[in-house]
Amino acid sequence: MALVICAVIGLLLGISVWVYPRLFIMNLLVTAVGVEVIHHWYAGIGQYFPWIAVFLAGILQAGPPEWRKWWQFIRHNKEWMAVYGLYLIGIGISTLMGIHVATSLRYALGVPAVLFIAVVIVPWSIEKRFISLKDLFQVIALMGVVLTITAGIAAIVDHLGFPVPVGHHILLAWQWPFANKNTFGMLVTFALPAAVYLTLDHREDGIIRIVWFIASILLLIGVALSYSRSSWIASMIGVMMFVTFYYGKRGVLAMFGIGIVLLAGLIAKTGLHKWELLWHKGLNGRIVLWKAGLDAMHHHWVWGVGPGNSPLALKPFVPAIYAGLTPSDSILRSAVELGLVGLGLWLLLVGVAMIGLLMRRPWQSWEDNALFSIMLASLAQQVVESLFVGGVSFGDFFFTVFLGIAWYRIWVVPKNRSLRSQRLSRRALLG
Repeated sequence: MALVICAVIGLLLGISVWVYPRLFIMNLLVTAVGVEVIHHWYAGIGQYFPWIAVFLAGILQAGPPEWRKWWQFIRHNKEWMAVYGLYLIGIGISTLMGIHVATSLRYALGVPAVLFIAVVIVPWSIEKRFISLKDLFQVIALMGVVLTITAGIAAIVDHLGFPVPVGHHILLAWQWPFANKNTFGMLVTFALPAAVYLTLDHREDGIIRIVWFIASILLLIGVALSYSRSSWIASMIGVMMFVTFYYGKRGVLAMFGIGIVLLAGLIAKTGLHKWELLWHKGLNGRIVLWKAGLDAMHHHWVWGVGPGNSPLALKPFVPAIYAGLTPSDSILRSAVELGLVGLGLWLLLVGVAMIGLLMRRPWQSWEDNALFSIMLASLAQQVVESLFVGGVSFGDFFFTVFLGIAWYRIWVVPKNRSLRSQRLSRRALLG
């Protein structure tokens, strides 16, 4: 039954993209979140049907004329596309060398589709001004608001959530409709900074900025009541980095003052001892998973155990309660699943993106600032959460898309500006 429901949802979303092609990328963002929502009730292959349906509808609806334009874009930017090509080749080899090929095949088929969207379709659409980085932030922030309100209603009205023992009390962490509070917190880690960026965008109308300010407050409540410590830290890093670049020293002082007031309010309400207990219990399970990840790499250093196989690889080294979990760290997960070769490519993809954005002086550009800050927030969370570059689930997909945009801004935007300058110079000479 669940498989049929997923297929029907996918069919309806695919039809919407076929009728309104401009919904293509936005629906991919929404369905990436849908993967995790569906996963709460059904963890089979059908959870991916909506994303697959939207992907196929968008590609097929575009037709040969657009396919040729995409191919020209790839050829025009073949230097940096080749780096992602190497990553794909690494995944293919890791799949063949892995410990369970059937699991890895899903990644071997799915990752090329995700990378095609992130490295070709989204940058090309931005170049042609069909979408903008701001549009992506708006969709992510709106999804965060909708699901924060949903989680709040579920927790307050139906007492749905994750029980968190803090001291002698049990607190209800917001998580519905996701399977766990950290997944909800991960969404808000993307959504809260996005809403704050939109609030501070001086190019936007004043009333719209007020709406985004209200959205930011709602998302701040959501991230606080998720009781996901990684989300607290990561979302604040994203906001503070943007504000620091945007306002300079004044921004740092303002954020520090606001942070002190919020922290004092929380401590006054709950007591310091409860927060200490909540914090100290947070890393116990992750340390077990990290040690198991290092043990799992023992005989698979070069090509890893295969994409998606880290839960199986970790199983002999963890207590039964942790069976089925990944290493809870993106760097370690990449090393376990893709080996040192895959880890090297991961470091190359991410390192070039972050350093390249810094070299573009993000404090002088809203887009570069927002992109760098939200990627830094995600990387901070990836210290204790496992994301996979090229995955379909929203954390993986969002980060991969932003990674593709970062490479586009580093390599293509300067080249396009140089070409425009040359054309203008020639016109001036001819004139």
